[in-house]
Amino acid sequence: MALILGLGTDIVVVARIGDLVQRHGNRFLDRCFREGEQAAGQRPGATGATALAARWAAKEAFLKALGRDVRRIPYRDVEVVGTEVGPVQLRLHGRAAAALADIHGDRVHLSISHQENLAVAMVVIESDTAGQSI
Repeated sequence: MALILGLGTDIVVVARIGDLVQRHGNRFLDRCFREGEQAAGQRPGATGATALAARWAAKEAFLKALGRDVRRIPYRDVEVVGTEVGPVQLRLHGRAAAALADIHGDRVHLSISHQENLAVAMVVIESDTAGQSI
């Protein structure tokens, strides 16, 4: 039986991310998003900003689900990746992967959704160590 270690959710106004891209360009994109995520943001019009906003919300939701001081985890260490079939998933790198290991997390579930001006994400972190002290 799995134990839920954390739950996080975040909602983002799409225009806020679009504004950050306009003001800071590649500096913002390179600091916060990996190459595949940036490619999703290259879609024309609002779809690109919407894709980036959804990914930003996913990163924030994951950090909230960790339930600890996350100021030292770079946004690039939390990557939203597409799959051949099924929903997007999180791929963790560096400090994000280490933080998940520190809390004995085994699985991360991600759900994202977006509408014209809003993007939302929810993350659940699970562990298989139910019943054991962690």
